[in-house]
Amino acid sequence: MRRTLVTITGLVMLVGCRAAPSRQEALQAYRSFAPGVDSSAVLVRVWADGPAWYSCAEVAAKLRSLHDRANVGEPLRPWRSLVLAGVATLRDTAAAPVVEPGWCVATLRDSTARLASGWRRVSGDTLPSGGRRRGWDVLAGTRLVGIADGPRHSGSDSATVRYRFTTAANANGIAVGADRDSVVRVALLIKAEGLWKVVRMEGAR
Repeated sequence: MRRTLVTITGLVMLVGCRAAPSRQEALQAYRSFAPGVDSSAVLVRVWADGPAWYSCAEVAAKLRSLHDRANVGEPLRPWRSLVLAGVATLRDTAAAPVVEPGWCVATLRDSTARLASGWRRVSGDTLPSGGRRRGWDVLAGTRLVGIADGPRHSGSDSATVRYRFTTAANANGIAVGADRDSVVRVALLIKAEGLWKVVRMEGAR
């Protein structure tokens, strides 16, 4: 009987040592790894100037299809939400009078109110026609961190965790579509001195 109890105790201890962290332990490990990130401000870059020589019709078609992610899909992603929300309008402009084709630009409706509510003007790379690309950094809300799925045991004292990052969006964040953003990153955790710690973070979708 005693031998049986010793065997059971040993198995319980072994399982306990090899168990993955709980969701709460995994969240605490991330908060120690990156203090304050799960409540930090989220800024979204919104460009007023689209890529050179792209008309608004071309931009709209690419945004609907998600083609050309480097020039349109990623840098101009907020445009669709802004237009649908009635916050911005798109128009074609010319690089020079008459002779050169233009490209698509976004114009804010009631820009004075937007600038007072968390929009800040910024400038970027030089445009082919001269000058710098115009845009805004938008205070869109705060970052939230959760667990995408259950932490998984990967070794005697290690585990992998898929963290999901979302945005608790304010009115500006909803307008730019930040409330629909979701990013998953995979982390390796180890257990040291009874505590789980994040030692490596990788990108994932």
